[in-house]
Amino acid sequence: MRPYESSAHELATTVNDTLPSGAGASDVTPPLGTTPPQALARDAAAGRRGAAWRLMVWIIENEPRAVEAVSSLDDDRLAQNLLEFIAVGTWAGKPFVVPVQLRSVYARTRLRTLFLPESGMEYERAERVLLARVHDNRAAMRETALYLLGIIGNPAAANVMIEALHDPVPAVRLQAAKALGRVGDPAAVPALLAALRGADEQLSSQIFSSVVKLGSLAVPVLLQRSKSSSAWIRWNCIRALSDIHDQRVVPALVEALRDSDHSVAWMGAKGLVQYGKLALQPVLELLMVAEMTPWLAVTASYVLRSYAQRNAAAKPVLEPVAQRRREPGFRVGTAVAAQKALQQLSDTGLLT
Repeated sequence: MRPYESSAHELATTVNDTLPSGAGASDVTPPLGTTPPQALARDAAAGRRGAAWRLMVWIIENEPRAVEAVSSLDDDRLAQNLLEFIAVGTWAGKPFVVPVQLRSVYARTRLRTLFLPESGMEYERAERVLLARVHDNRAAMRETALYLLGIIGNPAAANVMIEALHDPVPAVRLQAAKALGRVGDPAAVPALLAALRGADEQLSSQIFSSVVKLGSLAVPVLLQRSKSSSAWIRWNCIRALSDIHDQRVVPALVEALRDSDHSVAWMGAKGLVQYGKLALQPVLELLMVAEMTPWLAVTASYVLRSYAQRNAAAKPVLEPVAQRRREPGFRVGTAVAAQKALQQLSDTGLLT
C-alpha cells in the first residue's frame, strides 16, 4: 500500500513540511497559504514536501497558475518528484502526509496528465524523465513510467518497452505489453509474439490486445508468424488476424482451415465468417485442390454454411458442398461439388 493511502505510513510534520503536532491528514488540512505557485514549484523541485502538497492541491483544483508553474520551471527534479509521488507516494525519497484531496484516484489521474503533451510540462522533459525511470530499481516507478510512455505513444520509446517485456516483475511486463500496443511501431509485433512463450494468462491476453490494437501495422509480421512451427503462435496469429479486419489476411485464414492443429483450423474458420462473400471463392478453391481430410471438410463447411444462412440466394448452391462431408466418398466428392458451386456462383453473379 502506498504511503499516502495508509495511516500506518503517515508521519507527523512541521508547518512547511508537516502537520501540527498530534494531527493527522484525515482530520486537519493546513491552509494553502499565499505563496505564489512559481515559488512553490521551485521549492517542490528542491524536495520541500510542504511546497509540494500545496502545489499539487492547486493543480487538482485546476488552478491555471499552478499548471503554468509546472510547465515553465526548467528543472527536471520537479517532474522526477511528481512521478515518484504518483508511483510510490514519496517526495524526493521521503514519505509524508498529504491532505485528503491528494489521496484519491482522481488526484493521481490529474497529476499524470502533467506528463502528457500540451497538458503540463514540456514534452521533451516529460519523455526524458520517464525514459530514465524505466530503469529505476523500484518496480512501481518502472510500471508508472511505462504506463505514461504508452499514453504519450512515441515510437521512439518502443525499444525500452520491448526491453521491459523481460522485466522480473509481472506488473511491469504487463504495462510494457500494454504500452507497445499504443506506440505504432511494427517492431513491437515480433517482440510481443516472442513474449507469448512462458506468458501467464493475463500477460497473454494483454499481448493479444496490443497486437490487435496495432492493426494493419501488425499484419505483415502476423502473416509470416502464422506459419510458425508452434501451434500456440499460429493460433494467436490467426486469432489476431481475424480481429484486425484487413482483407490481406483472407488467404492466411483460408490456409489455416487445413492446419494440423484443430484449434488453429477452427480459429481460421471463425475468422473467415466475418469476411462474408470475400471468403467464398478462396474456400471453394481450397476444397478443389487440397488433400481432403475430415477436419478440413468440417471447417470449410462451417464457413460456407455461415454465409448461406445470411444469404438465401447462395444457400442452394453452397449447401450441397457442406453436405458432401457426411458422405463416404467425401474425399473426392467434395472437390467436385466445390468446383460446381464456384461455377454456379460465378454464373449467377453472387461472387460480385
